[in-house]
Amino acid sequence: MTDDQLFSWRPEVDPSELDVSTLVMTLGAFIDAGHAQHLLRQSLLAELAHRTLGSFPLDEILDHRDSRPPIVFDENHFEGYQAPELTLYEVTDELDQRFLLLDGPEPALRWEAVARAIEEIVEQTNVRLSIVTLSIPMAAPHTRPVQVTRWANRPELILGEESPFGRIQMPASFPAMLSQRLGEHGHDVLGLAAHVPHYLSDLDYPDAARGMLDAIRKTTGLALPSHALAMAAGVVRAQITSQVNGSEELSAMIHTLEEQYDSQHDQREIESKQVMLPSADDIGAEAEAFLRSIDDADAQGQHSDRDADPADGPSAKRGDQNRSSEEGSDSPEPHDEGDGDDQGPYRPRHGDDSWHS
Repeated sequence: MTDDQLFSWRPEVDPSELDVSTLVMTLGAFIDAGHAQHLLRQSLLAELAHRTLGSFPLDEILDHRDSRPPIVFDENHFEGYQAPELTLYEVTDELDQRFLLLDGPEPALRWEAVARAIEEIVEQTNVRLSIVTLSIPMAAPHTRPVQVTRWANRPELILGEESPFGRIQMPASFPAMLSQRLGEHGHDVLGLAAHVPHYLSDLDYPDAARGMLDAIRKTTGLALPSHALAMAAGVVRAQITSQVNGSEELSAMIHTLEEQYDSQHDQREIESKQVMLPSADDIGAEAEAFLRSIDDADAQGQHSDRDADPADGPSAKRGDQNRSSEEGSDSPEPHDEGDGDDQGPYRPRHGDDSWHS
């Protein structure tokens, strides 16, 4: 099977006629902490109108032994097996804006070929921003807002959010590799990794999915509902609180995590508000430049007095002032610095190409 056959559009779909600007991907990775990607996909497809556009043949790209789907043994027979799917949907938000959703397990084979096929989807549909979602276990308390680490091929897509990580090496995942490939080929890509409390990474944690959903809305302007996730998150938090209140050990652990979280948050706020003061050398250089400009102005004034025509008396000066007043209408207006081009964050709304340089 060749690369261009790896993804198949449905017969009735013409990709060039799709009116979309964003591709959201909920592709599994080596870990889906808190099942955040699954919950995000489930929420979008349950609350928004959608249709299937095409799919990948998973027998070509998935090692079923590593991601064994469930099957039921019922007394004397097997049933309930559902083959996994890597499917592309067209989803319509609450404002009738359409976007693409690619959902399914992480490919185990032919990563480069799958990445090329996804890039071809981006080009065929004229997608302007691809969003990769992940969730990772972190030493974070469930009693604080979910943090979402961002990465992108262009810093301005991150909207001022700072990563808590420096330079680290880690095992690659397909979503991470895909992010690099799309950026290398000139396609805008934004990554979102929700931080899930490590003690909840094996359980459903809807707050992580809400965090990613809010980040997608903030970046794209898509009107995405979060009612079901909000209700589910409230139930989960109540269950966790009940268990924590019944265990002194858990309460102590949560308290420690809260102190760490608050300390890091306060430190980031202090760093963001710090003002860079000029050094002593910078101040000295500015002072010297200012004094030189005064000396130059005095020298030019003395030279002008020596070269002046004796006939230039007060009346001549008044005539010059009158001519200057009459010619003032031709002088340029002062520049108003408040009228600059105030470009906002990247928001690929329907029919809006103003973001594109």
